[in-house]
Amino acid sequence: MVAIILGTYLRKKGFLTCEQLDTLLLQQRRVHVKLGLIAVTEGLMTQEEADKINKMQAAVDKKFGDIAIEQGYLTEGEVEALLNKQGNAYLKFAQALEDQQLMTVEQLEQCMMDFQMENQMTFSDMEDIKSDDVDRILPLYIPVEQEKYLDTMGTALRTILRCVDTEIYLEKAYVASECEGECGAVQNIDGERRLSYGMFGMGQALLPVASAFGKEDFQEMNEDALDAIGELLNCISGLYANGISRGGVCVELYPPEYSTDISRITCDEMLVLPLHIKGQKIHFAVAIGNKIEMKREA
Repeated sequence: MVAIILGTYLRKKGFLTCEQLDTLLLQQRRVHVKLGLIAVTEGLMTQEEADKINKMQAAVDKKFGDIAIEQGYLTEGEVEALLNKQGNAYLKFAQALEDQQLMTVEQLEQCMMDFQMENQMTFSDMEDIKSDDVDRILPLYIPVEQEKYLDTMGTALRTILRCVDTEIYLEKAYVASECEGECGAVQNIDGERRLSYGMFGMGQALLPVASAFGKEDFQEMNEDALDAIGELLNCISGLYANGISRGGVCVELYPPEYSTDISRITCDEMLVLPLHIKGQKIHFAVAIGNKIEMKREA
């Protein structure tokens, strides 16, 4: 998630094109983060020192860390700690930017400072973004006074990341009584805890989600495609129900409902989280103690 969050910010600021961002997202999944980049990012070395060792490696058959220790730039403990960070998603993204000669790590860090100020985030918030951990990132996009939605929305987002796409861009969630959408699906959970999940989109926005989850190349948002959306909601609801049942809470899942001709989506109160998935904007909604209703066109 960190790559799409920061990459989208850089694209909006004009540092990247859409094509460059797509390439970076593909590359950062497989790039191996160099130890020198981690050392610079962590503030243990300067860029000049890292470049010097990189040049030395062209003549000496030694690892970066071994040379850094010999040169007195790093201790053995620091090298060991840096090696443990090589799977860091933020650093993979920084490495991909450098490999494509689009931005140095120093330039990225400056952009991160701008991102932090523009989004009124703390240093701790930025560490949560860099962690690439959905459970640390999601709370940053949900209003503080609506923490009751964290568990339910967390189950949904983790499932979508696992079953649909790992690169999802979030917008700030908001509480509403209506939601935008021309087609979509709803599933209700009843019993000792009442809950309602919904996923909606305009036009063909839900098509990539349906195709990815249903493992079928749907050509339009028809009933078959919406059935896949309903099954995704059923998967999310089932996981949530299974989790709370272990705590002794008994609930019943109702079959998903879906429609291709929605005129209004209403609820007494629901949390709406806009998601950008595979280039399309959708709205994922959760209601606690209320039902989300789809009003169909007459």
